[in-house]
Amino acid sequence: MRHALAIAFAGLLFLSLAAGQDADTSKSTKPKAMNGSHSGSSIQNQIEKLEQDWAQATMKKGAAAVDEYEADDIMTTDPGGRVTDKEQDKKDLSSGDLKFESMELTDLKVHVYGNTAVATGANTLKGTYKGQDIGGTYRFTDTWVKRDGKWRVVSSQATKVQQGG
Repeated sequence: MRHALAIAFAGLLFLSLAAGQDADTSKSTKPKAMNGSHSGSSIQNQIEKLEQDWAQATMKKGAAAVDEYEADDIMTTDPGGRVTDKEQDKKDLSSGDLKFESMELTDLKVHVYGNTAVATGANTLKGTYKGQDIGGTYRFTDTWVKRDGKWRVVSSQATKVQQGG
């Protein structure tokens, strides 16, 4: 049971970072662009859109979305501490074991560092892994890198927010 949840969270991790299909970006806090230019703000907006698009694509296209948004060398860390790669992320989605009904991204913040951007936020989702409920709220961090003119996620981490207590 615990191992099954860890696998589910591996796939969930990279999706929780991208979960902005119903994102409320009006609450987004945007740091000032680097070197006084407007390019940092533009990149922040681009990453916010990529996060939203990634969630949409994952829900509509499943494993095909992995190739569009994840770098070949991505490392994801799920809420249970399990580290996975792009191949495992695709397998979790293509098998039909990992399914999402909804995702809502909130508290999105993006910081830009040259050709690297770090996105953080919260993702409230409804979904199942092998028929077991994995719904809840997760805090996440995604690291995006621009390579060959395209932004891709190279690292993703999620932590489930404990309710109550």
